[in-house]
Formats: sequence, structure tokens, C-alpha cells
Amino acid sequence: MNLMRYKWLFIGIFLFNIAASLAAWAVFGLNEGIDFTGGTTIRYPLTAEQYARVNSGAIQRLLVSGDLAALRLKPAPPQPYSHRDVTTGENVYGIIIKTRALKGWAEQRVVLAALNEYFGGEVPRERLQIAMVDPAIGRETVRNAFLAVVIASILILIYIAFRFEFKSGVAGVVALIHDTLVVIGVFALLQKEITSAIIAALLTIIGYSINDTIVVFDRVRENLRNRRKGQSFDELMNESILQTMRRSLNTSATTVLASLVLYVVGVESIKEFCLALIVGITFGTYSSIFIASPIWAIWKGWEERRQLGGKVAVTAK
Repeated sequence: MNLMRYKWLFIGIFLFNIAASLAAWAVFGLNEGIDFTGGTTIRYPLTAEQYARVNSGAIQRLLVSGDLAALRLKPAPPQPYSHRDVTTGENVYGIIIKTRALKGWAEQRVVLAALNEYFGGEVPRERLQIAMVDPAIGRETVRNAFLAVVIASILILIYIAFRFEFKSGVAGVVALIHDTLVVIGVFALLQKEITSAIIAALLTIIGYSINDTIVVFDRVRENLRNRRKGQSFDELMNESILQTMRRSLNTSATTVLASLVLYVVGVESIKEFCLALIVGITFGTYSSIFIASPIWAIWKGWEERRQLGGKVAVTAK
């Protein structure tokens, strides 16, 4: 099987994925959690009947009209949620309301009173889940999250360059950028909330993806020592991929299946984390095998042709 015959198709898919992810990010924007924006999140529980008639648009209009207009809540689109409680086995329903940082119980009570009136019932305070993050802390979280991803990528580049060669490091980091952007693009498209847990998922994905890349390049290094005369880098890389692909696919498949089970039956709080792992590890496996590998082979082949061309030119003189 000659997979490298389709290397330009793989590169084309890689470029399409990045373009589509950036487009989704630009068009839909990110649904940033209060970890990053600062503000107040209210998880308001509902009955099955109330959940069935939830209208996010009407609730958002409610939060900017009447007595609430003076509060200038700046609400994000409300997000209904439902999941099965693994402890009781019962279905749990509710809606997530995100606003600017509310100043204490006084402002929270005004918002809750409006929601109680809208849904026709009063929710006991102990059943409410209210979280608040100061905007300054949110900005610091954004900066720290960005630094975490950048520092991880730089350290990975240094490690792979030291263990293999610089070209391998660059190819690996390019694949990591692809994986990160695809996850961000999917979350932008689906308007899933970006929280600190998603940053943790991205770092986990980076680790899984680079592990697959290292496995391939480790086999490449071994095959380089026994490279046959006249064997091209495409042929050598194809041989290395075929020798390691089963292991990479099996490792990734078991992790994706476990994440899928948790996404389906797990609690609501880990669903976004599991979705990020499913998307990231799936595309990370693709990038490790079909992006990093062709980039390295194309680069090495070009470098070899340039060196041979230089030698021919010197001989001709």
C-alpha cells in the first residue's frame, strides 16, 4: 500500500481543515465561559415540561427588558441542557444563564425573580448553581491558557529536534497547530462553551498527537540507518507509516471510544471535555500519520534534490 502517493491530497485536507476552522472561528466566534470573560453563570433547574417549552431567544429578550434592562446584564444566548444523573438514574433538565458579573445576592435575586415568573414556579436557592468570576481574573486566565499552549508547543519542538532532527520538530508542531485549530473550529461551529477544562483537553490532545508523531519518527530513524540505495524518502516514510499505523490507530481508538462513552452517559460537566478529546484525538491521529509524515518527506526530498543538484553543478565546472 503506497500511502505517500496521496501526500498532496493529505496536505490539501490539512489546509481545508485549517481554513474551515478559522472560518468558523471568524463567523461564529467563541462561546467563552466565565473562566475567560468574567461574569456570572446561573444553572437554573427545570422540570421536563418546562424544558420542553424553553425558548432561548425569548429568555434572552426577557433578560434585557423591563426591570432587568436597568441592570445591563449583557446576557449570552441561554443554553438549555439535559443529562441523566448517574446516581439517581433520573433525567436532569435546566438552562444556563450567563451575564456580566452580578453584584451580590441583590442583583442575583432580581434575575432569579424574573426567571421564576417566566417559568411559573420558584426554585429553592439550594438547588441553584451560581458561579462568578471577576473580569480581571478572566483576562489573566486567557493569557495563561495561551502561554500554556505556546510553551508546550515550543518544548515539544525542542524535544523532537533534539531527539530526531529540526525538520521532524517543525512537522510535529505544524500537526499540533492543525489539531488545536480543528477543536477550536468545531467548538465555534457548535457554540460549545470554552472553559479551563477545554484548555486542559487541548494540552491532553497535544500530548496524544505528539506521541503518535514520535512513534512514526522513531521508526523513520531506524529505517534511515538501513536505507536502501535509491530508496526515496517517500518510500521510506511509507514503509515507516505502515509499520506503526496499526499501533497508532489502536491506541487512539481505545481512547476515543472511552471518551465517547463518557460523553453519552457521563454528567453534563464533562461532556465538553470529552467532545474536545473525541475531536482532537481523531484529527490528531490523522495529522500525526498523514500531515507530519508527508511534510517531513517532502522537505527531506527537496533538500536531497538540492544537494544533488549542487554536486552536479560542481562536477560540471
